[in-house]
Amino acid sequence: YKCYCLFMNIFDAVIIGGGPGGATLANIFASRGIKVALIERQKDFSKEFRGEALMPSGKEVLDQIGIDLDEENIKYRTVDKLNIFYRGALIGNPDIDFLKKGQFRWASQPQLLERIINKSSHYENFSFFRGYKAEDLVYENNRVSGVKIRNSNEEIFLNGKVVIGFDGRSSMVRKKLAFSVKKFHQPADVLWFKIPYPENFIPGSQAFFSLFPMSMLVCVPVYDQRMQVGWVIPSGAYGELKQEGKDKWIEHIRENSPDNFSKHLKSCLDKNKISDPFVLKMTLDRVKKWSKNGALLLGDAAHTMNAVGGQGLNIALRDAVVCANYLVPLLKTDVSDADLDSAFEKIEDERLNEVRQVQKIQSRPPKFIFVNRYLIYLLFPIIKIFFKFRVVNRFADREFVKISQGFTKVKLEV
Repeated sequence: YKCYCLFMNIFDAVIIGGGPGGATLANIFASRGIKVALIERQKDFSKEFRGEALMPSGKEVLDQIGIDLDEENIKYRTVDKLNIFYRGALIGNPDIDFLKKGQFRWASQPQLLERIINKSSHYENFSFFRGYKAEDLVYENNRVSGVKIRNSNEEIFLNGKVVIGFDGRSSMVRKKLAFSVKKFHQPADVLWFKIPYPENFIPGSQAFFSLFPMSMLVCVPVYDQRMQVGWVIPSGAYGELKQEGKDKWIEHIRENSPDNFSKHLKSCLDKNKISDPFVLKMTLDRVKKWSKNGALLLGDAAHTMNAVGGQGLNIALRDAVVCANYLVPLLKTDVSDADLDSAFEKIEDERLNEVRQVQKIQSRPPKFIFVNRYLIYLLFPIIKIFFKFRVVNRFADREFVKISQGFTKVKLEV
């Protein structure tokens, strides 16, 4: 679109996507005197499935922008223990330091986002377009200069010195500008659903993995006194499972789960206490260059994370801080296109090392799950023996620390 509208809304920065990364970046901009527009297509944050695993690396960012989960009364639940099962039998419960310290939190993202938006709304230079869909980009001299947005009643053009796509794995900005993408083959989808937390046989607040041939279950206690269950299935398999019906696929999970959990699932099914499932494709990719024609991608729009390690939320928050460090000083000036492009490259350079390392870790488990089932039969008895040795616990602890604390130091400096 080439737009010559004289009454266009003019901003220093236009951010597409009101998820954690976009909302945090908008908050930093607004609190530093940058005129910013934040666009979010959902009227209600709870209407969209969003990752809610908050690691120490992500909480560090929230602390830096003055968001304290306890003071803000944001619901969350810590996870203090992890158990690993194979075909219903316990094979290990690694001793993970950051879990024992209560540093893994499953936080209500709708509440978190509302708090960030509320704090940002205190600044006159913050504009929030809730319930508006970003439909297209606006260009001037072949460079992105704004966004066309629409809700059920009106169409608006927003102009900005910089347009940032924080609009997730289905990013409009990524699609419109045809970014070149590096993809990692992930032969899996995740079917997510919630059930009441099984307090009677899993006391406290424990998570567990349940591994079985060609599949696995991830079960995490969450803030609403329920357990979030993620069933890793072969890519595209849900269509057939849906046709068979909920009773059938729940039965398949039960057959390969610990006895008590199997009984709990049956009770939840009988009492109609299993939420509607949501299927998320286990995508893992990143654009080869994070900026193009004056637009910058961040978060899942730039580097889509899969479910392994609960990293999407935390990486997005850290992207926001690094972006703010480079752009806040520039956006307070009559910045040139060349200076903006240079800043975009510096943001990418600073964040790329961590993103690469996390994606390398995330790429492994889905591939391992779907290797030859006979090989898995041979490997798991050996793994079960290894878990009896302290060296395995120390290795597991080191790996979890790496991914939970972040691979680089991220500090808000503006």
